[in-house]
Amino acid sequence: MIIVIVGPTGIGKTKLSIALAKKYNTEIISGDSVQVYKGLDIGSAKITEKEKAGIKHHLLDILEPHEDFSVAVFQKLVREKIAEINAKGLMPIIVGGTGFYIKSVLYDYNFDNANRNPKLETMYKDFSNEELHKVLIEKDYESSLKIHPNNRKRVLQAISRSEQNKMSENKNKDVPLYDFKVIGLTMEREKLYKLINKRVDKMLSQGLLNEVKTLLYQGVRPIDLEGIGYKEIAKYLAGEWEYDYAVDKIKQHSRNLAKRQYTFFNNQFDVNWLQVNPRYFNKTIEEAIEIIEKD
Repeated sequence: MIIVIVGPTGIGKTKLSIALAKKYNTEIISGDSVQVYKGLDIGSAKITEKEKAGIKHHLLDILEPHEDFSVAVFQKLVREKIAEINAKGLMPIIVGGTGFYIKSVLYDYNFDNANRNPKLETMYKDFSNEELHKVLIEKDYESSLKIHPNNRKRVLQAISRSEQNKMSENKNKDVPLYDFKVIGLTMEREKLYKLINKRVDKMLSQGLLNEVKTLLYQGVRPIDLEGIGYKEIAKYLAGEWEYDYAVDKIKQHSRNLAKRQYTFFNNQFDVNWLQVNPRYFNKTIEEAIEIIEKD
């Protein structure tokens, strides 16, 4: 069986995953499409070596910031890790991630032919980058959140992939390939939004601004900084936004993402939602164990 832990930033996914990995003596696979990149640590809330507590983690720091990462690549890598962990007789734990990315792993999605259709370049040659990105928003909203409008190559690839996904290769996409349980962490909406805002403030106090400065100094292009927190700070450093406005936008975008994540998982998965009280988190851990061990 596979355990999948989902929920917004700062709610306790890392803490729960470590507790469960210790109990079941297993390994953790990151389901985050930003944490795969080296140097993007604070803004992605990447787990620290101390927080890992000796638990083996996979899919962290495997790419340079300029390298492409797609749902097809994610699917391939995660399935390989699942096979490796299963071969040891262990139960993999997947933590976090975009809803569609996780579903592509657990269900029968086929991306073998998901290459860019050269005809699309001609079809959309008169579209501006912004107009082209709006096409992607209509076709694949989840992917549009990950790709900067100026990254025309990746936008075209995503449009092509979304069109191919409607074809026969994914007609079995609702067929699960694994036995799995999804555990979702949540809390009352007003408290959650306060928690998210507080988490953003913590990231800034930990040095998010300097992290983005360092990445840009090292030659990382602003269009490669697509994750929430990075793209807003990059706009501030470019002089496009005031600092306070950028911070407000990070908080707003983080809250909006949490809302979209809940909507997706509620519609696409049978989620075992747990109400989190940070003061009594051991109760959340106990409830998660009950879910896992329930027939």
